[in-house]
Amino acid sequence: MSDQAAFQEIDDAVRQDDLKAWWSRWGTYVVAAAVLAVVAATALVGWRQYDASRRATAGAAYSASITKIASDPKAARTELEQQATSAPEPYRSLAALAAAQLLDTPDQQIAALIALAPKLTPEMSDLALAIAGYRSVDPGKLDAMAGQFEAMTGPERPFRVSARELQALALVKKGDIKGARTIWEEIGKATDGPPGAAQRAAAMLTIYPAPAEAK
Repeated sequence: MSDQAAFQEIDDAVRQDDLKAWWSRWGTYVVAAAVLAVVAATALVGWRQYDASRRATAGAAYSASITKIASDPKAARTELEQQATSAPEPYRSLAALAAAQLLDTPDQQIAALIALAPKLTPEMSDLALAIAGYRSVDPGKLDAMAGQFEAMTGPERPFRVSARELQALALVKKGDIKGARTIWEEIGKATDGPPGAAQRAAAMLTIYPAPAEAK
């Protein structure tokens, strides 16, 4: 055997001994880490499937309860209240909003929506306040929500146009037709409003013509 071959054989033996020593020390952890990675990946896939299934079930239950409102509002309200405590989002918040609107009187509905708003996401909170505002028109309670409407009119707020419409209706209740028309004219000129907002504004401008100028 040549010296080179002998040295190579010794080097291989040393490498094997080093490998055996390394594996003896760390092999268990390597296997455990590999198993953990597989389990984690499997669990993630399983959770996603479970979550998707759970959301699909919640969506079907929510839709069924909404459909039931026309024929049995009390039963629908009971179901929605249950979903508002246990369903995954967004159905939990949607169920809470719907259940609040099924309370017996407008005053109860308005109070429930206002109380619910701080517990929701910013977008859902604004929606709750907008619904409460529209339900406040006939009872004449828009003035009490004036500060909340003002906070909703920022350019980044999703229901800013609704808030402006409610501000205009509040002005009408006060007899300030000119001020209300100014808001409706702004809504009509806006290019980023929701569908139908400009048409509603135009209709209101027709219903409430400009007051005659005092001489």
